[in-house]
Amino acid sequence: MQVLAYCSRNSPVDAWRSVDATIMRELSSGRLEIEPAISPEASFSKALGSPISLTHLNIDMPLSYRRTWQDIRCNKVGVKVIWVIRRGSVQILRSRGSCAVDAGNAGILDSNAPFQAKLLLDQCGVHESLQIVIPPDLFATHLPGAERFDEAFSLNSTAGHLTQSLLALLIEKGELLNRKTAASLTDVLLGAIGESIGIQPDTCRRQGLVDRRLVDIEEFIEMNLADPNLSYAKVAESCGISTRYLRHILKANGKSYSELLWRSRLPKARDLLISSATRNYSIREVAFMSGFKSAAHFSRRFKATYGRPPRKYRDTHGNRA
Repeated sequence: MQVLAYCSRNSPVDAWRSVDATIMRELSSGRLEIEPAISPEASFSKALGSPISLTHLNIDMPLSYRRTWQDIRCNKVGVKVIWVIRRGSVQILRSRGSCAVDAGNAGILDSNAPFQAKLLLDQCGVHESLQIVIPPDLFATHLPGAERFDEAFSLNSTAGHLTQSLLALLIEKGELLNRKTAASLTDVLLGAIGESIGIQPDTCRRQGLVDRRLVDIEEFIEMNLADPNLSYAKVAESCGISTRYLRHILKANGKSYSELLWRSRLPKARDLLISSATRNYSIREVAFMSGFKSAAHFSRRFKATYGRPPRKYRDTHGNRA
């Protein structure tokens, strides 16, 4: 374990040069901004270096780290950073929005987008956090679809408690682990983090992007169209994701839940209307088989989409094998 620390008897300038060098190795070029206290103390402990980097931070003064487009152009590293807050908070500022990550929560940073991370103290004047630096290939494999996840997420859940326990273990024993064991624990850790966000561990490896998760959602809706109570929450639960993550996926693809639902239900109803196997079914039966709660609602939706009421559409299009 590499430990960089200083106390009041050390030179603050020399100490923070060491701290700055540590951060620069992880996030590459950027600027560290410090608001020194009268008697500053801090420790930066490197608990794990591979396959992810884990650094334990304890400080008694606010500081911030800024990375601009100029820094990115000079050194584009592509790593993702998950910041787990134990005491105090981190305020993350970026062009597409900002968020505050309080104690017991975590947030995600993308090193290839400009940001400023402000480390703030708690009421006792202390900040403690864990910085997890994840290579892009591991992030894409274990946390698919979270590339643009900008919100803070809670660790007050079963998966979150597992995340915190694993981090505590890695902080204490990281320097003693061989490469194979470290890789295995990293897999479990990233899986637990993914589950805290809303990504089920057993689906992480086969999914690579947000649109792959969208395919799963669309397939589930297609298979359950006859359910009139196919709610937003039910789809999220059945697909193994949180409602928040479902909202994130839909937003990333420029879609809404109602659009997905009606885009699937109406073509199914149209096929039932004109198929030779179901042509003799009543409009009410077709409506219920397609997941509509009433024939009247079905007729209004159908006419708005296809220009004719269901009965006239069936009469016009005749039999279909």
